[in-house]
Amino acid sequence: MSEQPAAPANTADSEQPETRAAAAKKKKKKFFRKFNPLLWLTVIIPTLCSTVYFGLIASDQFTSQSSFVVRSPKNQASLNGLGAILQGTGFSRSQDDIYTVQEYMRSRSSLDALSKKMPVRSFYENKGDIFSRFNGFGLQGEQEAFYQYYREKVNINFDAVSGISNLNVSSFDAAESQRINAALLKQGEILINQLNERARQDTIRYAESVVAAAEDKVKDASVQLTKFRVKNGVFDLKAQSEVQLGLVSKLQDELIVIQTQLDQVKAVTPENPQIPGLLAREKSLRKEITQQIRAISGGSDRSLSNQAAEYQRVYLENELAEKQLAAAITSLEGAKAEADRQQLYLEIVSQPSRPDMAQKPTRIYNIVATFVIGLIVYGIASLLTASIREHKN
Repeated sequence: MSEQPAAPANTADSEQPETRAAAAKKKKKKFFRKFNPLLWLTVIIPTLCSTVYFGLIASDQFTSQSSFVVRSPKNQASLNGLGAILQGTGFSRSQDDIYTVQEYMRSRSSLDALSKKMPVRSFYENKGDIFSRFNGFGLQGEQEAFYQYYREKVNINFDAVSGISNLNVSSFDAAESQRINAALLKQGEILINQLNERARQDTIRYAESVVAAAEDKVKDASVQLTKFRVKNGVFDLKAQSEVQLGLVSKLQDELIVIQTQLDQVKAVTPENPQIPGLLAREKSLRKEITQQIRAISGGSDRSLSNQAAEYQRVYLENELAEKQLAAAITSLEGAKAEADRQQLYLEIVSQPSRPDMAQKPTRIYNIVATFVIGLIVYGIASLLTASIREHKN
């Protein structure tokens, strides 16, 4: 009778471990329910990685800033109203040339010229953390890859209102950023000088060719005029004609005097011995006058009247060539003055700075941004998961 109550005790002892196992199983299920893999995958793990990288690993990057403006002298009198205000006192902006300078500063040619002055590649390849520096994992060491990386470190912002361009250069060392910035400004000045010289040559090249052609015409016309003068013995046709006409007039006056004397002598003493001499003189004067008139009016190829047309043509060609040469020289001087007036200048508004505080990376911002983006992704993924489950049920 005393052995029967012992059986329930053994039964209770055997059921107690089963109850504990069930409780442990329930706790385990609750733990897995609380553990959300999607939350860890989209929010917690990315945020932790971002915190570790930006908080402990990411290297500081320093940005050197400078500003410049490209200007050209301009006659302010041609501007009025708002145009004069926007163009500035005595200067006008050339946005096309500003864009040219900006593109050159970020070009391969600029990088090649910069690499000859300083080890630019080593600035970005040997410094910085493995994720920030160039070719940190050793997978892309080509020059083209470095050029694409370099372009991301050089930024130029243009303010269309003020005409000022802001040059920003980032690297892992403040002194190196300042050095690269200053070198880029110097290269911009060199490019502007090259553009000035090319524009000047293009402007005056045509004017110089016109002057050279005019000089050749003057030489040809001068040679033709000299040949005509030597061949015909005429230096100045007009002056020579006036001389010959004056000589004819003088001879005619002398002839009149001789005729008057001859008439008087014949009237007083018809047998005067002076009469033959006066007659001979009269005949000589008439002959001389006839020769001079023929030399002037015609009768031979060497007469002034026959030579006048040819002389006038040669003389006018020479005079026209000289006038064309004078006009071409004036145009050349004007072209040079215009070329000087259109010279461009790169004026540095602010010198490259040497930053004492890193501007990159923005650590807190990047960590918070990672967390927020993770929450957004988690929310979207949770909605999609719930929708799929509801659709299956």
